[in-house]
Amino acid sequence: MAECKVYGRVIAVSKEQTVASAQAGREPFKKREIYIDCTRYDPYTGRRSEYENKPLLEFNGDKTLAKVNPILDTLQKDDVVAISFDLQGRQITNQQGQKKFFTSIRCYAIEVVRKAGQPAAAAPAAAPAPAAVAAPAPQTDPFPATASPEDDLPF
Repeated sequence: MAECKVYGRVIAVSKEQTVASAQAGREPFKKREIYIDCTRYDPYTGRRSEYENKPLLEFNGDKTLAKVNPILDTLQKDDVVAISFDLQGRQITNQQGQKKFFTSIRCYAIEVVRKAGQPAAAAPAAAPAPAAVAAPAPQTDPFPATASPEDDLPF
């Protein structure tokens, strides 16, 4: 399975919460949420996309929380993080016999890419500068507006 990662800027991190199970007899589980801004920037203009992308992601389970809580506790607004996750899907049939599909995002790891206020990492010195690309020469219109249908006959 390929690793899935999402990068974003921290907006908020919740405290650990205990949630009662919906199924009788099951133990409650613990979860922690992180709200991040993953809105993209146009690589050519540098402008921020007009479509916001701000998912609320969740870490849950004792083992996962034991691993990520020390990192989540140190996060501040505007820290840049990378969150690893798995996509899990399932199908259920409801009481009316209709099939329903659900997709879950199961986050399992987080790493701090850059703390708030730190400058972005400089490009490595050994990396060559990108070559300038000249814009292609404008093409002439093969069907000019002044041409009449009779003018394009080959004889």
